[in-house]
Amino acid sequence: MKELRVAIIGFGSRGGDLAESMTLAANGQMRVTAAVEPDTEGFERITRQFGCRPTRYESIPEMLAAGNVDAVVIASPNGCHLDNLRELQDRPLPVLLEKPLDAGWEKICALTRRAETFPAPILVGHCMRYAPILRRAKAMIEAGEIGRVRSARFVQNCHYGNIMFHGWRREKAKSGTNLIEKATHDFDILLWLLNAAPVSVFASQKLQAFGGDKPADLRCRNCEEALACEESTYNIANRWCGKQAFFEMRAMDDLCVYSSAVDTPDDDICLVQFDSGVHATYEQTFYSPRSFHHRDYQITGDRGAMDIDMGAEAGGDILLCKRFGTTADTERYHFDYKDTGHYNADVDMLTHFYQVASGGAQPMTTVRQAFAAEALGYAAVRSAEEERLVRIAEIVPQDLRRK
Repeated sequence: MKELRVAIIGFGSRGGDLAESMTLAANGQMRVTAAVEPDTEGFERITRQFGCRPTRYESIPEMLAAGNVDAVVIASPNGCHLDNLRELQDRPLPVLLEKPLDAGWEKICALTRRAETFPAPILVGHCMRYAPILRRAKAMIEAGEIGRVRSARFVQNCHYGNIMFHGWRREKAKSGTNLIEKATHDFDILLWLLNAAPVSVFASQKLQAFGGDKPADLRCRNCEEALACEESTYNIANRWCGKQAFFEMRAMDDLCVYSSAVDTPDDDICLVQFDSGVHATYEQTFYSPRSFHHRDYQITGDRGAMDIDMGAEAGGDILLCKRFGTTADTERYHFDYKDTGHYNADVDMLTHFYQVASGGAQPMTTVRQAFAAEALGYAAVRSAEEERLVRIAEIVPQDLRRK
């Protein structure tokens, strides 16, 4: 196996996390040799936290001129992804592009078009498709374990929403709202497990726990209420303990969650209709207790039902129940992924990226698949804003519609 030299564009928390996971991927044949990160202080913080110190460049052209990379990871903030891909010009460098494709719908569409002419393969970081628990669920559905799928209920209760609202994700313009930034994972899995295309969505978004009238530039470090505020980074650190909590917190920013700058909703509900006749609900909340369910996917068929409880840091379970069975006919499958990224998925995704970059495989998670999930997310945002049902065909440009 040949060593793959990787550049990470955007050396923040996700970039550092992927750099750390690379040491376990592809039999150790991936090495981060370069990082494009204009923020010197942020780069130093990430190198300390993740134990990785690549050569730092302030711009992509500077990194390209150095010529010491074989592949690229784009892990910058959402709204930078299209610009980053364009700055790679026509260099035939395989790309691992973190989801979502970008923050705004026009840029998501533009990136999808650009991907079709890019001279190297692009693998989108929809890492959850690589999780063993979800691959098993997919196989069980395809084997007819619950008959024909008829409905689904997907829920995400995000206990680290406060961490997200302490940073750039608190603003719609930078994140695209959590129906783009966060729900993209769940929408992608929903479309994948159901093997169906969404037709329409009716959605509601609300800001229920965060936001307020504090100054836009207020930080916990400068706030007189930091010791009393339950959402201050000081009190979050005191309240949480354990290795996984440390992973979630180590790159946390300290912008005020009650600031007037906060306009990203923290509570979303969607009803989705599919071309297969299936209908599904999706809900996500960002002020959930840490002790509560994180992700729970329920899928019902005409011969049974499946509950995929993704659990937390310790592991998750699939519960299979037969429609015409008894309570004794239930089956349970446990998956252990303690202290691993995205339900034991990140290392497998990076190993697959190594195979793609080496010419031995085609991307399993494509730009087109990501586009389908984000089209659903954007349609849901428009539905919530306009208080009406939105059909996916309304928003997808003619040239990007499936032939």
